[in-house]
Amino acid sequence: MGAYGRLLAWMAGQGIDLDTEAPAVRITRDRLRSYVAFLEANGCAPMTVASYLGVLCMAVKAMFPDIDWTWLVTAQKRLQVRAVPSRAKHETLVPADQLVAFALELIAAAGMKLDNGADDGPPSRARVAAARDFRDGLIIGLLALRAPREANLLGIEIGQQLQWQGGRPLLRFPGSETKNHRALLSSWPAELVPALDRYLQQVRTILLAAPVRPDPRRAPCPPGQRLWLAQGGTPLTPGGLAKLLKRHIPARFGIRLSTHRFRDCSATTIAGGDAGQVAAASGLLGHQSPHATSRYIAASSAQAAEHHQTLIASLRKEARREQRMAAAKTARTAAKTMPPGASNKSIPLTRRRS
Repeated sequence: MGAYGRLLAWMAGQGIDLDTEAPAVRITRDRLRSYVAFLEANGCAPMTVASYLGVLCMAVKAMFPDIDWTWLVTAQKRLQVRAVPSRAKHETLVPADQLVAFALELIAAAGMKLDNGADDGPPSRARVAAARDFRDGLIIGLLALRAPREANLLGIEIGQQLQWQGGRPLLRFPGSETKNHRALLSSWPAELVPALDRYLQQVRTILLAAPVRPDPRRAPCPPGQRLWLAQGGTPLTPGGLAKLLKRHIPARFGIRLSTHRFRDCSATTIAGGDAGQVAAASGLLGHQSPHATSRYIAASSAQAAEHHQTLIASLRKEARREQRMAAAKTARTAAKTMPPGASNKSIPLTRRRS
């Protein structure tokens, strides 16, 4: 009802006496034109305006089903067709290899803080914060490498969706839990296995024991076997997931990423402009229709996950190689500019291959 209420607030601001009109006849073509002009004049992006009208269409069709709203639906579709995103999509994405590198850094930093404390007694505030950061890094890494949908990510239970086969952890989502009703199976990312082991053995226990102020408005929710826990042991919620992404991603990359945006990041990284790689992207995201992944050809989710992990590893290896080359070039330049007789023991020159 937000879109309808927003429209009524604008009408009231225009001096329209809403009490003298029947609710079903308040929306007219002329008022809609003025309302759209008002939204655009106040900085609403074209996609936002089209979205507002789309929700408005659904609201009035539900409230007043006996009225023909074809003209309103047509107007909304025309706005939708003409709408151009205010920012190019590539400007709102982060390469998946950079997200993985950040996740591993977050896990390593939090792990070092946890190494300095003891697990005896109630955890301190600093220890709980480190455990939370460790969990956050593990979630960000999993989002970048496996791109699960939010509901599937938060619904992972130990022994159910998270299983072990031959000593290796894997993720298994039955068709009843996926959007397109297709079962998904993928291995847990190899580079995140040590972090998962520590999370299950230590970090999750700290979050379970962490003190939390009870909220009388909410009934207590036991953790059960949920993998992802909030402070105090309650299952992590969509709101909590959004907060953790907001806490870390903008500070590092300067943009916000939702869980769905991670899927875009992973698909874009896999494709990389190469039409031969789009099949892996479709399989990783669990899309049934090729059009759902921008005409990608479907592949199995397990194969796609392995392909994505291999691609990320190669990208990170290439980045490290470029860093070493840049450091070696800087060292050679510094050696050439040193005064005669100066010591060069502290300058790590690379050996040239013959």
